[in-house]
Amino acid sequence: MGLKEVLDVLDASDSVKAAFVLEDEFYNEVVEEERSVTDCAFGMPFINRALEEVCKREIAVCLFTSDNFGYVTEHIMIMEDIHGNIVGHDVPKCMMNDYKDNPEIVWLSDDFAMYPNADLFKVNMVMLPNKAKFVGEKEGVRDPVLLYPATTTDMLLKQHFGVPLEERIWTAILAFDMIEGK
Repeated sequence: MGLKEVLDVLDASDSVKAAFVLEDEFYNEVVEEERSVTDCAFGMPFINRALEEVCKREIAVCLFTSDNFGYVTEHIMIMEDIHGNIVGHDVPKCMMNDYKDNPEIVWLSDDFAMYPNADLFKVNMVMLPNKAKFVGEKEGVRDPVLLYPATTTDMLLKQHFGVPLEERIWTAILAFDMIEGK
């Protein structure tokens, strides 16, 4: 399979409304916008490991999806102390039963858990890459990862591709390498 066939597979998904390859100058603009986010709303330093992984891949595709884009199967965002200990994290819907009755958790929101005994003196908010499980070797791709972009990057992508900002459309960046000879 080639890139066109991969895009056809993505476009055929019920939850994917559109898929666009990010190329050249616009790809660089998207990366720079995403890199410009260096702290969170609370002033906490922000580390974007998802972007680091996207930049290691040869192809990046912008996906616009419906809100039932059920591909989040692992943590996307964690709070990590300077020693690498996880002191808080998001809880995707598919993991909620594993956490909802845990008495050691303090809920900061409906889907973000914190551990009250953690040392919160110096922590970073870390965006993690998600392994994309809806495409893979069968489609001719290797190491697919997802990044859920910052608000400013989301707006940039929607404006560039003509998606109305007021529409309830989710944005993700899927990055992967093509498998040679597929």
